[in-house]
Amino acid sequence: MRLIITIGDCNGIGLEVLIKAIDKFIKLESSYDLKFDIAGSRRTIKEYCDSMELPVQFEGNGFWTGNIFCEILDCKTYADIEFGKSTHEAGKLAIESLDTALDKILEKHYDALITLPISKYSMYNAGWMFTGHTEYLSFRCNVPKPLMILCAEGVRVALATIHVPFKVVPELINTQHINEMTESLNMSLIKDFNIENPKIALLSLNPHAGENGTIGTEETNILMPSIQKCMMKGIDIEGPFSSDGFFGFGTYKQFDGILAMYHDQGLIPLKLLSEGAGVNFTAGLPIVRTSPDHGTAYELAGKNIADYKSTYQAILTAAQIVTNRQNLHQH
Repeated sequence: MRLIITIGDCNGIGLEVLIKAIDKFIKLESSYDLKFDIAGSRRTIKEYCDSMELPVQFEGNGFWTGNIFCEILDCKTYADIEFGKSTHEAGKLAIESLDTALDKILEKHYDALITLPISKYSMYNAGWMFTGHTEYLSFRCNVPKPLMILCAEGVRVALATIHVPFKVVPELINTQHINEMTESLNMSLIKDFNIENPKIALLSLNPHAGENGTIGTEETNILMPSIQKCMMKGIDIEGPFSSDGFFGFGTYKQFDGILAMYHDQGLIPLKLLSEGAGVNFTAGLPIVRTSPDHGTAYELAGKNIADYKSTYQAILTAAQIVTNRQNLHQH
């Protein structure tokens, strides 16, 4: 199985946690035969690894970590390593790396894409026009409504709205949109996570699920009709649940997938539950893409203390999803 990895922001912790995760993966996951390639500047990657004395040996067009050889798809852009700093060149390299990796996976040279954390600020300064990886993948793959799912230890939280200002969230929540997102989540749980009859929970938009219309009417007017429509299509769905009690009292454990109405509603509890090992997966695309669920962590960059768990799980999740999709095609 061939994985292509993007360099992300070369001044953050991305490369450090990648090297650590690959090293750990080789030791623990013998059932997967993985080939790791990375799109980035060979010179930048070498300077990063040398300055932190990471356990890698450079040779030819790549490097060895343990007994695994990672080929570098060399980008034209070179960026100086300035740990913890947002720079124009780092942003430019992140864009070129992402484009290179996407071109290759869309041409079917790879089975999965793993994106390391980016600094959107650096990328905007280098001319990028997207609010995040998910939106850019949606554009490149020509999928208007991709679904962001964050997962950890059997908890899978999908988002009805992603990187938008909080004040526009209610405008985006309508019955048709919720139906589409629920169907997309249901399909992904079956196809990508190999769950035969998934149980889905829908979270409310308002506190206390609207308290029978006294704290907002979206639950009664939009979410309940949506649940009924989805049930008529054979989807096993319940809700709308007030998210505080739903997570606080462990109700989430009864469900295979959860659809949250907005970013922080779903991701704060998920990140607390995952204890640093969450994975971001973009469902509904023709390609498999995962990433660690954290950012560049500039404050930790260059100190060799970053936790690799999330990147390790991103690799493992990608391998599992590729395998599940392949098995589905064989049956």
